[in-house]
Amino acid sequence: MNFKLDNLTFEGPLDLLLQLLHKNKVSIYDIPIAEITAQYIEYVERLQEIDMEGTGEFLVLAAQLLLIKSKMLLPGSGEKEDEGDPRSELVDRLIEYAKYKEASSFLSSKQFSDALVFYRGAEKIELPKVKEFDEKLPLSKLFAAFESVMERQKERDSYKIKREALETIVKRETVPVKTRIYHIYRRFSGRKSLSFSALFADVINRAEAVSTFLAVLELMRRGNMSVSGESADMLLTLSGEIPSDEEMEKMG
Repeated sequence: MNFKLDNLTFEGPLDLLLQLLHKNKVSIYDIPIAEITAQYIEYVERLQEIDMEGTGEFLVLAAQLLLIKSKMLLPGSGEKEDEGDPRSELVDRLIEYAKYKEASSFLSSKQFSDALVFYRGAEKIELPKVKEFDEKLPLSKLFAAFESVMERQKERDSYKIKREALETIVKRETVPVKTRIYHIYRRFSGRKSLSFSALFADVINRAEAVSTFLAVLELMRRGNMSVSGESADMLLTLSGEIPSDEEMEKMG
């Protein structure tokens, strides 16, 4: 609520006190308490004539000013240590209030200055289709199927993939996953489903096998492939269009 007396417009007791300091051109750190208290009480008395019910907070501050004034008039006691300037607490409150008032004024000006500014709305970005792995087919079963496929091919390829070595193999992988995704779509040409082992029938080395397996995981993540069954002969079902070149680049 705003109050107006003479040429002063203020919102509350601290605001009135702060404006009296500015009017008298005195420092907030060195308040002439007797003079300012007299002026403040005069304004409060006039304010009571206008709005008796709204002066409660003003009267509280007036009492505090009179208390500070009385402390400053009393002679110091030699028996007690100096308790400091009785105005210090009031000064701290005024400084804090002044900071909030300045911040409020700044934000208010920003509100009106930006009233005629229009911003471009956010573009609608279509996120890639992502499908969570089926909880009924944990990754452990896929790993087991992958090991089983490689076990069958060990006589031809003379190696065996172990699960604990898979992380090292991935780091050394040189066949791009996107290449194997293209290959998978070609292998499914004219088919809706293909067995897991059949998908790996034409792999020629370990890197190609691992990339093919990663391609299967990526297609499942994108929702383009589903898996049924629990052995190396589990059935893979492919759906959707071949990813665009841009999407393939993101796959690596």
